[in-house]
Amino acid sequence: MSIYKRCSRCGRRIQAGSRCPCQKARHQEYDRYSRDRKSKGFYDSREWEIARDAALEADGGIDVYVYMTTGEIRRADTAHHIVPLKDGWERRVDGDNLMSLHHDTHSEIEQMYRKDKAGMIRKMQEMLKQFRQLKRVGGI
Repeated sequence: MSIYKRCSRCGRRIQAGSRCPCQKARHQEYDRYSRDRKSKGFYDSREWEIARDAALEADGGIDVYVYMTTGEIRRADTAHHIVPLKDGWERRVDGDNLMSLHHDTHSEIEQMYRKDKAGMIRKMQEMLKQFRQLKRVGGI
């Protein structure tokens, strides 16, 4: 017997562990009407794929923010631009500007950026520097 849940967006009944079709439509709508075309083109490029993979490898596939704040090891599945793409286009593939995160952590950090962007950028730059230094000396 399958377990079902309700989609938080449209209320449709869906099988647990699956995605509601409205989510895909929501992302397509965002891409079409809200996302900057230059950014979208970059995120769809091979250049971004290579930079993201390099960041994940540099951080050992670990969510840097979670590790540095709680000591917990959580698998990272995305790379985050510490200085956002729209504020620092020239740093789009700079390894020192890319931090490995789990997608849930990425969402939390984007919320924190809305409250104190400059402070969070400084905090995350220092955190990434410390993490990579620990990793280099074998502390992780």
